Amino acid sequence: MNFSKPQAILFSAVFLGIVISPIAQNCARKPKDSFPLSYYPMFAKKRSENYGLYYVVGHDTLGNKNRIPYRLVGTGGFNQVRRQINRGPKKERGIPFLKKVSQTLAHKDVKLYKKLVHLELVKGYYHLENYFLHKDTIPVLERTISKYKLKDHEELLDLP
Repeated sequence: MNFSKPQAILFSAVFLGIVISPIAQNCARKPKDSFPLSYYPMFAKKRSENYGLYYVVGHDTLGNKNRIPYRLVGTGGFNQVRRQINRGPKKERGIPFLKKVSQTLAHKDVKLYKKLVHLELVKGYYHLENYFLHKDTIPVLERTISKYKLKDHEELLDLP
C-alpha cells in the first residue's frame, strides 16, 4: 500500500492525535479512564507517606520476633499469598488463618516451628521514602490484628 506524501502526513497526524489524546485527562477535573486509550495516573497520584501491609510474625520463647516468609504462610506465588494474608483480617478470619499458617509451618519448617510460642497477624505501616531511599525497614507503627498461641508441638506434628 503506497501513500502519497499528504496522505502519509494526514495519517501520521491523526494517529499521533489519537495516541496523545489521553494527556487531555491531566487537565480535566474528573479524569476518565477508557480502554484502550487509558489514562492511568500511576506516577502523578498523591499517596500517603506511610503504607500499610499485613504480614505474619512468630514470637519465640525469648520474645524475639521472626517474620514468617511468604512461602511458609500460604500456597502459590508472592502475590497469591499476599492476597491470602490480606483476607485474614476481614470478617474475623484472623485466628482461623493463623491456625492454618501454624499447620503449614509445622510441616514445612519444623525447626522454626519448634522455636515459636505464638503467631501474630500484624499490620505494619512503613514510611515509603525512608524505606526505599534510606533502607529504613523498621515500621513506623505495627498493629496486632490477631494472635494465635501455638499448641503443644508434638500434638500438631504427630511426632512419636
